[in-house]
Amino acid sequence: MTLAFRPDEANPRVSVLLADLGLAPGAIDLAIDGRDEMLAFLREAHRGDRDSALFQYFQSGESIARCLGQILRWRFGGLERIHGLLDFASGYGRVTRFLVREVPAERVWVADVYAEGVRFQAERFGVHAVVSSIRPEDFACAERFDAILVTSLFTHLPEERFVAWLRVLLSLLNPGGLLTFSAHSPEVLPSGVEMPASGFFFVPTSESGSLDTSDYGSTWVTEGFVRSALERAISPGAPGASLHHVERALCNFQDLYLVAPEPGVDFSSLAFQGEPQLFVEKAELDAGGNLELEGWAAVRNGSVREVELWLDEERLGSARVEGERGDVRGFFGGSPDVLAGWGGSCRLPAGVSRSAAVLRLRVVDGGGGGHVLWAGSVAELLLAASRLESEQLRGWLRHNEAVLAEERARAAAEKRALVDRLAAMRASRFWKLRNVWFRLKARVGLADPSEVTGATEAAE
Repeated sequence: MTLAFRPDEANPRVSVLLADLGLAPGAIDLAIDGRDEMLAFLREAHRGDRDSALFQYFQSGESIARCLGQILRWRFGGLERIHGLLDFASGYGRVTRFLVREVPAERVWVADVYAEGVRFQAERFGVHAVVSSIRPEDFACAERFDAILVTSLFTHLPEERFVAWLRVLLSLLNPGGLLTFSAHSPEVLPSGVEMPASGFFFVPTSESGSLDTSDYGSTWVTEGFVRSALERAISPGAPGASLHHVERALCNFQDLYLVAPEPGVDFSSLAFQGEPQLFVEKAELDAGGNLELEGWAAVRNGSVREVELWLDEERLGSARVEGERGDVRGFFGGSPDVLAGWGGSCRLPAGVSRSAAVLRLRVVDGGGGGHVLWAGSVAELLLAASRLESEQLRGWLRHNEAVLAEERARAAAEKRALVDRLAAMRASRFWKLRNVWFRLKARVGLADPSEVTGATEAAE
């Protein structure tokens, strides 16, 4: 087995993340299989930066597990009450490795079409492994589960597979159980794409380099479509099901849908809080070693208190999140009282390495919980901010070039219209009679010189 990351590898960014999460060395198995497409995808997204990809791999896996844990505690009163949990479409265990911290591995099953992926998880994490299938009707599993978790599968399915997998997974639930799956909402459709009236949109493209895109593409759905799909998935004679929708619950990108296999479930007591989002818009370092930062931070269905800045093990300072940002408000539900802007400066310690020391940005939510959302060197943060500024400048230039091109096109169209009108006038019977009249006046000596010149030019 070739590992893309070994548990004994010293990686400063991974280390500071785990320390912030309160995880001692060896508390979780950090091994990443070399065939894990998620790590490859993240590395490509970070321009080949392996350290950034590793940080986001573990950070996002823990964040998703934490969000799913909230829902499981709400439903079951405690994770210790779950006797069977299925992590379906689990890949190579990005999330599973964090789930088994709270649900004993002997109570956890994983399933995926990648046989080597579930085998890797069984060997490394001690969970039960089931090889899945592309076609729902080919999937065989003798177990039944209290909880079934599905992240990033329904985000890729064509319509009939979407309904069919719902039907199969519902059939594997114990009474009183819960199915939770993620999906893309219309809010994250590509720019310029409109959601069809059906509430379902699929394109045959995905980050997978091994699965047929007709089976595993990219999917966006509305809540209305999911409700209709659930109705189609419920077996005849079944008592029905209850559905609850949580917008942008996972990593501020994917929606969550909760399905209980009985009607009339009251979800109002679920006080779900997702992970905050952090954005750095400005990062500058002056000659005196003062680092100035500005940006925004916010969370759906909650609040954020401050952004902390740490360098290795030293807390350099914090900035209150208290500035009104109307441009951010719509993204987080349109609440008029969203305060998202933050900014401030701190002095870097003398002699600190701008490329070796680990800088991390930590968002503290309204409940006092901390979330490390960025880690890297000072140089990388400055570079990222410069790239953002360059992208914004390029966007501004493109906008102005488009406006200028539009103005030029409008002026050219107006000029062509004027020329066409003049040509039409000169070709008209009235214009020809006018010119004849001017020439006649000239012959008898009654015309003004300017009239003769105008008539001559018009004739030409």
